[in-house]
Amino acid sequence: MRLGLHSYSYHLAAGLWDYAPAVNEPMTAVHFLRKAAELSLDGVYFCDPRHFESLEYASATTLREKAEALGLYLEVGMTGTNPEALQDLVRAAHVLGSPLVRASLDRPRARSPEGMKAILTAAAGELLEAVPLCERYGLPLAVENTPNVTTQELLALLEMTGGDWVRVCFDTGNPLVTLEDPLASAEALAPFLASVHLKDYQLAAGSDGFTLIGCALGEGVVDLVSIIDLLSTRAPELRLNIETPVGKQHVPALEEEYLSHLPQATASALGRTLRLVRDRGLAHASQFARERGAEEEEVLAEEDDLVVRSVHWVQRALGRPEAEDLRPGE
Repeated sequence: MRLGLHSYSYHLAAGLWDYAPAVNEPMTAVHFLRKAAELSLDGVYFCDPRHFESLEYASATTLREKAEALGLYLEVGMTGTNPEALQDLVRAAHVLGSPLVRASLDRPRARSPEGMKAILTAAAGELLEAVPLCERYGLPLAVENTPNVTTQELLALLEMTGGDWVRVCFDTGNPLVTLEDPLASAEALAPFLASVHLKDYQLAAGSDGFTLIGCALGEGVVDLVSIIDLLSTRAPELRLNIETPVGKQHVPALEEEYLSHLPQATASALGRTLRLVRDRGLAHASQFARERGAEEEEVLAEEDDLVVRSVHWVQRALGRPEAEDLRPGE
């Protein structure tokens, strides 16, 4: 199995979302390649086309050549299922040498099974518009199990699209949001996987549910060892891209409004999740450097530290030599 760096692991340093470095130069696509090479990784997954200066042929070719010079693979993805954007990214992926294009359902959950079926049907139609181009270039679309879709709903989407050109990108942490067991989700989705995002979370109990807290791999509640063992047997050719989000997500699992959007959630699923919070949850959720109003250097150093610790953990888990403990600028 090959290991890669998920670009959202440096979402603060990249400055493309809700934080922009004022002193340090934002991380570019080339910076990501250099970081992956420093950490003895095999590639980079770019989760957003904004990482690239351009999707045009010349720019994509230059980036591919830089990755090849470092012995790195490239994967690309985007949010949503817009068919025009997907087709543009499929063309760029072909030039970049990416073996897939990751997509996702970016619509909020519906309150009813009928509403979710309508969302899935619409998404399937958009995905199918891009399939002829995927066939032409020989690379599939990989739909991620984002927090707004359950495992069974994702399997239903695959049935709607059929064939070999719509697959799954499995995020190991996201099933917790829909009160699912990540290992059980991995088992169900394993035959359809094209890529994996390795993510872990710590938990902290709240009066109406719990909070997911981004952490280094191996330091949270996701059974990553069992998931990696499962995938190494079922799909040993997969690329595992390391994602360590510096952030939190509240899950109001005890609120009727939240549960009404998960009509398939069972009492057993809710009980299992709440026992996990009880047995392995933190007494309280500590603040990240950004939440404390720390200086930029501390904010970015904390983000980098989560990545480095995660890389070392996975390398040990796979029996690989550990990378040197490098920091930006060293």
